[in-house]
Amino acid sequence: MISLKKQIQFSQQRLIKECSKIGVDLDYTVKSIEKIENLIVTDFNGGQPNPKGFFAKDINYKLFAISSYIGEVVIKNTKASKWILNTKDRDALINAKVVSANGTEMYPAHRVLNRIHNGEEDNIYHYTVMAVKEYMSFEGEIPDGFFDEEPESKPWWKFWKT
Repeated sequence: MISLKKQIQFSQQRLIKECSKIGVDLDYTVKSIEKIENLIVTDFNGGQPNPKGFFAKDINYKLFAISSYIGEVVIKNTKASKWILNTKDRDALINAKVVSANGTEMYPAHRVLNRIHNGEEDNIYHYTVMAVKEYMSFEGEIPDGFFDEEPESKPWWKFWKT
């Protein structure tokens, strides 16, 4: 079975390819999140996807991919941020979080789902801008071991196996 970290990486790559097919180029800049926000604005109405739009097929996968992409944009555009993944969590894909060395945590999938459900008040571009500029920013020396790889734990459903 593919690891959660690899699922996150693969989903970003697939999102970039899918978006390029419709003329939306993603390059891991904060500004690229605005392009995704614009896709959501044009393809969703009242929390429902346009049946002929970008999200008409594979909506769950695309929303996960967007959240993965947002997390990676934050990581690439801040000094000391990383993914924390809990494979013991039944909802590990939704609860994947990005943490900063300053102690701040963010849950990109939660924001993406809230964006779809609540509309503009949960704008993902504004969220990402604030995360990079303020909440996830870190000044100073990165703590020893901060970027050390944490071994992925066994999935919750394999807890009885050794």
